[in-house]
Amino acid sequence: MAFRQPPPPGPAAQRNYWLRVLTSPVLACLALFALNAYICRELFHIGYIGNLDSNEGAFVAISRFYREHFADQRWFPFFNTGMPIENAYQPLLPVAAAVAGWLSGWSVEHAFHFVLALAYCLGPVTLFWFAWDWSRSATVGMVAGLAYSLLSFTELLIPTLRVQTEGGHWAPIRLYYLIHYAEDPHQAAVALFPLALLFLRRAIVYRTPGSRVGAIVFSGAVVLTNGFGMMDLALGGLCIVLALRRGFGTLAATGLAAYLWVSPWLPPSLLALIRKDQWTTGQHFRNSQPMQFLLAGMLLAMALIWFATRRLQPLERFSALFAPWMCVFPMAFFLYDITLVPQSGRYQIELELAMSLLAGWIFARLWGHSGRAGRILLAVLVLAAGFQQTKVYRRFARGLIRPVEITSTIEYKVTHWLDRNMPGQLVMISGDVEYLYNVLSNNPQLGGGHEPQVPNWMDRVAIFSIYTGGGAPEKEGESALLWLKAFGAQAVYVPGEKSRENYHPVVHPHKFDGLLPVLWHEEDDTIFAVPQRSKSRAHVVPRGALVARQPIHGLDQEAARVFVAALDDPALPLAEQTWQGNAAFTVRAPVRSGQVVSVQMSYLPGWKATVNGHAVPVRGDGLGLLVMEPDCDGACEIHAWYGMTTEAWFCRIASLLVSLGLAAMLFRQRQNSPVSAA
Repeated sequence: MAFRQPPPPGPAAQRNYWLRVLTSPVLACLALFALNAYICRELFHIGYIGNLDSNEGAFVAISRFYREHFADQRWFPFFNTGMPIENAYQPLLPVAAAVAGWLSGWSVEHAFHFVLALAYCLGPVTLFWFAWDWSRSATVGMVAGLAYSLLSFTELLIPTLRVQTEGGHWAPIRLYYLIHYAEDPHQAAVALFPLALLFLRRAIVYRTPGSRVGAIVFSGAVVLTNGFGMMDLALGGLCIVLALRRGFGTLAATGLAAYLWVSPWLPPSLLALIRKDQWTTGQHFRNSQPMQFLLAGMLLAMALIWFATRRLQPLERFSALFAPWMCVFPMAFFLYDITLVPQSGRYQIELELAMSLLAGWIFARLWGHSGRAGRILLAVLVLAAGFQQTKVYRRFARGLIRPVEITSTIEYKVTHWLDRNMPGQLVMISGDVEYLYNVLSNNPQLGGGHEPQVPNWMDRVAIFSIYTGGGAPEKEGESALLWLKAFGAQAVYVPGEKSRENYHPVVHPHKFDGLLPVLWHEEDDTIFAVPQRSKSRAHVVPRGALVARQPIHGLDQEAARVFVAALDDPALPLAEQTWQGNAAFTVRAPVRSGQVVSVQMSYLPGWKATVNGHAVPVRGDGLGLLVMEPDCDGACEIHAWYGMTTEAWFCRIASLLVSLGLAAMLFRQRQNSPVSAA
């Protein structure tokens, strides 16, 4: 093993030695981490932040689920009448927070924010390491890391996104988006992204087993953190290949291996769902130009940039190719109302990273072509600007990362009342309360999830209809009540016009007045009871009462009315449902010929059921709810559980084979290392 040699004798030699030490990449990384930790230091130890109107609570709720149900996580019962755990969200950030909380004993919200702070501080570090590893220039890496830490190119390029600060410009967009908009997994994915690119370049250039393993592992980690990582990796990998003029086969093989490795958490069916629903989250195509013309224009622009940068160094060429695409998505969206890719208005973090890397090599060029006086001037400018921006960022962060007394919030009061008075019952939670709800409660809710990954489309239709009505105002209450009863909600929370809840999504909050009994009212917030014949979500109904086809929209209610009438029919027997963990339950009820058991929970392939050890048909109805056909004639006991589908088995086998391949490559790397050879 090699050890660092002591400083050589002589003043000149010692000066050169300590200069190399001080400019070593490890010290640069430590300095960048310390700078960002100083800026966001409250984030390391805070519990609840006063940004309850963001969807951060949903991520914390998933972290809590992983922490408390690590051995029983096939089915996630909290959001949208239930879903497979992989549909809840990409798992890496919630799992990391769950592990951090388990090891430290911290509360789930404290552990989550600690991991989030680490990710925020590591972003500039990984960017530095990528730039330094490729260029071997500490100047390029350090300036890129400092720019990513202390500048906001988004505010420069998109004036409408500027954030007001005191005493400076270019406020910390990264931190602002992290806290205010809860871009938590997104920022964590972008922090890992440079490491995936670093190992991908090494795999192309050096072809070592360790580099290939690193490229696959970190690419998989990026995708397991956030869906935006897929687009980042595709464009970033392509730009590396174009900058090096080789490596397309390595890029394709790395992408395929990385996907197969993570496919149990991102199976093809979930990818298809995301692809189908990604345009339904509010950022859709709003220009009239056909997609093929936009795609052709983008490819032509990339070709022109590639040709124009042929004389640049590979890292410079990569930056020149990558930065325009990370800029064009949000700029086209905010400046010209053009949506080029799904959710174009959320690529600001990638814009910051790409422009910081571009700034790094431009500064290095200026440094290399400057004399002694010019370098002194550049250094003074960087230090002065950095010092000023550090003060601005620190002041901004101190005002942004503020704790909230959670028990005084309306979100807590609603959640606490429901958890105490209606344990285990499905409820409809409106507005931002749904995000915090399952941080504090185990009760399932009708909403709460992330829309592009919700497997039951009719659940989303029902929620939209309850919020907006869409019909005659005098009939809105009855229409909303129909959907609440069809999906098994026992109560609905409605914020009034003066509520402290942020979004006020119920367009006409008084539509339930006089229609539903009031369970709780405080300030301008009300919890209404939804009359149901049973607290169970399992019901015996005639087969003919099931909704046979999916309604066209929320006002297509004829079949749903027949189904709800069967739920309310006192002549039909009641069913008892008992859960065994999160992914299995038992239903006991007298069932006659021609009757079925409907469970107000989302159906997906993987649900199975037996009666007396014999399998019974399980399917979904037109509302996407679970239906079991036990073919009983009398007392019936049905055991149901969520198990593995054929797709899930294939994904797990593929992931295992890739894991074995990665282990074999690491073993080969170790066998070929100089230490092993010695």
